[in-house]
Amino acid sequence: MATVNKLKSGKWCAQIRSHNKYISKTFLSKGNATKWAKEIEYQLDRDQYEDFSDSARISLGDLITRYRDEITPHKKGRTEKYKLNFILRHKIARVKLLSLKPKHIIDFKSEISEGRAPSTINKYIHYIYTVWETAKLNWDITLPYKNPCHLVKKEKVRDKIDRILSIEEYQDLLQACTTSNLAFLSDIVEFAYITAMRFGEITKLKTSNINFEKSTALLIDTKNGENRLVPLTSRALEICKKFRFREKLFDINRDRFRHYFEQACFRAKVKNFRFHDLRACAITNLFLNGWSIAEVSVVSGHKTWSELKRYHLVGRINLHHHLVFFLILFLYCFKFLY
Repeated sequence: MATVNKLKSGKWCAQIRSHNKYISKTFLSKGNATKWAKEIEYQLDRDQYEDFSDSARISLGDLITRYRDEITPHKKGRTEKYKLNFILRHKIARVKLLSLKPKHIIDFKSEISEGRAPSTINKYIHYIYTVWETAKLNWDITLPYKNPCHLVKKEKVRDKIDRILSIEEYQDLLQACTTSNLAFLSDIVEFAYITAMRFGEITKLKTSNINFEKSTALLIDTKNGENRLVPLTSRALEICKKFRFREKLFDINRDRFRHYFEQACFRAKVKNFRFHDLRACAITNLFLNGWSIAEVSVVSGHKTWSELKRYHLVGRINLHHHLVFFLILFLYCFKFLY
């Protein structure tokens, strides 16, 4: 049964007691209080009432913290935890679930967009979406019917195109690295170009995890959360031997390294090239040298063909271009001679 009483403050309090439930809400006018009370009674009589009191009390940050502590540890890799912690530091984490609207998500997107790729922004939104759905399905928290991320448009992501260096560009870059103030810049660039390792894998590689007799390097806790044993070429092994008395092969933080690497690219006149693209160069070269998908995946750590096919395609395109070039050259010489 519903009652509507006037408070000393002049506001009106609607109270409903039904089926062992006590529900109340305060309004500025008696009319609004009465209207609300009738709507709630109608929902209760038809077993349609949903109690959003938890949603009004719990913030998005509370959900993310629980998800990070209970769900994330059972997943491979560290990316998810890093991104969840980033969201927790943003003001959106303080918004109560009942108040969370698409506008909050859109504002969040706008505020984190600078310097981040569209795919990265979409990933942050996906985490919020996933945390919300997990709470709704598994944690017995009554949330508004629609996930606030549903109505937010994803950032448009272009098909990823890796920058593959020509042999001349690579040689120019390597030469520019030799004049860098970072003594081992040419070594780390060449090592990446040969091994297809990621920057984080290279800078975490300890000399104790390099088997100089079997020519292998053991990468611990890689991006997908697994260890990976990478075969080393004779040249890669030479570079390892050069720094074998260090604890880590190349111990440098990403920001400091980026500074020297970008300077070398500028001197070599190599444009639109990231250090990570060296990995694409290495994988493409393996395919050009006739390696099978299975063999390349051992080196690169990719789990599926879909992850490797773009490198395979690039390799085929480059090979096609080389064949076309030599065919044209042959026809030109043939015409000149005869």
